[in-house]
Amino acid sequence: MKNAEENEITKEEALYLFKETGRYDKALKLFEIASRVRDDEIGNEFKLDGFIGLITHCTVDPPCRYCWNSSTINRSGFGIESVLAIDEIVEGARLIEETGISMVELGGGTTVGSSGEKVIKAVKAVKKATNLSIWINVGPALSESTLRELKRLGVAEVCSSFEVNPLNERLFKEVKPGDDLDARKKLAEMINDVGLGYASVLMCGLGESYENRVDHMFYLKQFENFKYFLITWFHPVPRTPMANYPLTSPLEAAKTAAIGRLIFRDIDIHISGYEHIPLWIMAGVNRVVHAGASVHRVRNGAGARWHTIGAEVKHINDRLNFVNLLPTTVKFITGAGMEVEPEIERRWINEV
Repeated sequence: MKNAEENEITKEEALYLFKETGRYDKALKLFEIASRVRDDEIGNEFKLDGFIGLITHCTVDPPCRYCWNSSTINRSGFGIESVLAIDEIVEGARLIEETGISMVELGGGTTVGSSGEKVIKAVKAVKKATNLSIWINVGPALSESTLRELKRLGVAEVCSSFEVNPLNERLFKEVKPGDDLDARKKLAEMINDVGLGYASVLMCGLGESYENRVDHMFYLKQFENFKYFLITWFHPVPRTPMANYPLTSPLEAAKTAAIGRLIFRDIDIHISGYEHIPLWIMAGVNRVVHAGASVHRVRNGAGARWHTIGAEVKHINDRLNFVNLLPTTVKFITGAGMEVEPEIERRWINEV
């Protein structure tokens, strides 16, 4: 691991680290190096993204087997009824900007066959009403001309998420039976080629091997404009086809982030789950979404866990919530020795 402090690690070294850091003491050594690389390469500031969604609905059929859309309890987590109107998106953006957050994700489901007209409208509206930076996550429902317009509008990043190793077509089809792997690969290439920042997601715990995770990360590394590596970890959703599949350990997510830091070095790295931010910081993470302020439909299914201890919830209207986690997450971050963005510090550091 000594070499990793100064140099990008190889595929062989990444696989070795996955296999050799199972014990907590070895994982701690990995985390020490990953966090040092983060501090040396990009500094000590931890970024908190806002979130507004849904801006588009998901029409993938059948839905991903781990998603709320495949649950018999609530098949509307990413349905048309959860999509926000433009005026709601604008109101949410203004509330998020007031918290001091500077970057917001406009997120939604994959509307198959769409070229992204709603996305352009949402970006224009947010840009007109605020000074927020924006990144987009709506799946392969964006044309090349839309991507070029998003770049012209100043969008920072666009996501083409795989969750599963894009080189493992069998596993992808098994857990995402209605999704289009080729469309996601094409979108990734278009994002990179038009010069937008490229973001992508790896989900730990869907049945992949360590070799799969390594291959996934080095697949992403080929993209010159790959800027944002997001890691999620499997949480079973009730009454989905994967409801009885085991919950993934947060340590696996942390190890993946730490090894990702040694591969990618100077990009932004995220792990989902604000409750574990101190662990993520130890593992070399520097940016998290859904840990600042979020705007979304009032519902009992997807997103309901955001209404947990430490969150301030404001009802914008009877169908829309503003959820602010900054009173908790700023304390987690500064307590672990990292800094938050200056405007967030100005508005919240004395409150926590």
